[in-house]
Amino acid sequence: LLILGLIYRFWPYLEEIRGGGGDDIALKEAQVRKYRKIVQHAGALEKKAAFLEKTLDRLEAGLLTGKTPSLAAADIQNILNEIAGKRDLEVLTMRVLKPESEEEDLYTTIPVQITIRCTVRQLKEVVYQVESASKLLRISDFRVRVVRGKQEGQVQATLTVEGFMEKIANG
Repeated sequence: LLILGLIYRFWPYLEEIRGGGGDDIALKEAQVRKYRKIVQHAGALEKKAAFLEKTLDRLEAGLLTGKTPSLAAADIQNILNEIAGKRDLEVLTMRVLKPESEEEDLYTTIPVQITIRCTVRQLKEVVYQVESASKLLRISDFRVRVVRGKQEGQVQATLTVEGFMEKIANG
């Protein structure tokens, strides 16, 4: 049993000594071809990496600049107040929600919930302005109710607008 175990353990070395090297040369030639092909594509990969780096820099310019989530939320609130002021909207409520960040994420999501009363046309303009703001913002939740009563044609919309900031190292 011991002899069988030793043979099993050292069989690859015995094959190499015996002269099974013909296949080994073919394998090494295939590896060399593979590596040459990789080297040929290195230039294209470097160009793609440079393009991705520029794209990342451009997108990170749209991140919120506050040093804390509270300051970043204030940035979002200012943007929303500016949009509402331009459109002459009635802002009913504005709340800062709890920041969200997964352990492996590089960015923290800062949500702000706003409730406004407006017409459908004004709401369309608000959505457009949020999506095309200078900061990277998205609308993650969107609810609309029709307002009954004296203000015909009005809707009440609740939007959750999220902005992004770089994750703080210790938080």
